[in-house]
Amino acid sequence: MRIVAVVLVGLLAFGAAGLGREEPSPVPLIHGLASLAIPGLGQYLNEEYDKALVHFGVSVALVIGGSYLAAILPYPGFSPFWGVGLAHTLWALYSGWDAYQVALRREGLTLSPLGFSLRF
Repeated sequence: MRIVAVVLVGLLAFGAAGLGREEPSPVPLIHGLASLAIPGLGQYLNEEYDKALVHFGVSVALVIGGSYLAAILPYPGFSPFWGVGLAHTLWALYSGWDAYQVALRREGLTLSPLGFSLRF
């Protein structure tokens, strides 16, 4: 009977400790991926409306302006359109990383080399 009581107390203690642990929220990852797909969307979800407009505007300007310049500038034997795609990809990566970092800070987390850590 004593062994059963010890086992039950142990299970309750470990069960309560397991309930106290909280998994990191998926919100920062969602905001980062949203901004990676459409630059500025993650900033909008983070309620940074001015920054969202700037990120989206830069993305549109890169695509339209870069495509226009690539079409009118003469480069014999070389297509500059790959540069437009590269610039847009780099901007989308930066926008996604920024949205992810801001969402992490809003959740009270920081990204450390060993994983997530709490910030007080």
